[in-house]
Amino acid sequence: MKRSNLLLFLLALGLSGSVTSEVLPVEPTSRSLIGARPTMTFLTEATNAEVTLVVVMGYPGHFGLRTGDSEVRNQTARMLLAIPYRQRVKANVVILDSPSPLQGIPARSSADHLERIHSVVNFYSNKLNKPVWIFGHSDGSISVSEYLNRSIENRNSVAGIILSAGRSETRITDDWALPALVLHHDRDGCEVTPYEGAQRYYSAIKTRNSSLTELATVQGGVSSGSPCSTGFHMYERANGEALTHIENFLYKNIKH
Repeated sequence: MKRSNLLLFLLALGLSGSVTSEVLPVEPTSRSLIGARPTMTFLTEATNAEVTLVVVMGYPGHFGLRTGDSEVRNQTARMLLAIPYRQRVKANVVILDSPSPLQGIPARSSADHLERIHSVVNFYSNKLNKPVWIFGHSDGSISVSEYLNRSIENRNSVAGIILSAGRSETRITDDWALPALVLHHDRDGCEVTPYEGAQRYYSAIKTRNSSLTELATVQGGVSSGSPCSTGFHMYERANGEALTHIENFLYKNIKH
């Protein structure tokens, strides 16, 4: 294992702690994917963790992780990898790396992609023996919501869900019976992830989901560059605010 290569970023957030990270391949378990390339994952493991957070990122969802890598080159992934250093909730974080870029909603709801998520969730549930929460950012909200919509087995495999800066097309087709947090910036400028879209799918989830469902609004930060890959959409200069919302919701919904 390697020490995480996020030291300067974490110091800027005022965080510290004993954490290790490594890249691990996860073999697909579905019969239809036997012999296919493994799903590469970046694990940051916290001391005395209470929960594991499996993260599915937005477009392209593919980082090209290789064994020995010490970081994930994505702004929001870097933010989430600070969670193991937080004080109120100790959580492991797993970043899922798709073997190829995921273009659009069809790719996010494909059997191949959803079965890879299932393999990763089960692998880390068994490896770390902690409740698994699943987190989807941007297009990843489609991945996560369709994973839960697909089967009761998938819903039973996780303990909670966080949808971050999600696409307006995010939907719920059955009672997830899981604590669900919708996290969104009120000035998200990406055309497929407006705040109004998050409000709509939050209302739909709250109506159908029998467990606690909350909307957390991020208001700080700055706008810069492409509205779908920087700025408010990625919680630029609002990492601490976004992390506090995540940590508070986890704290309310996990056993201590």
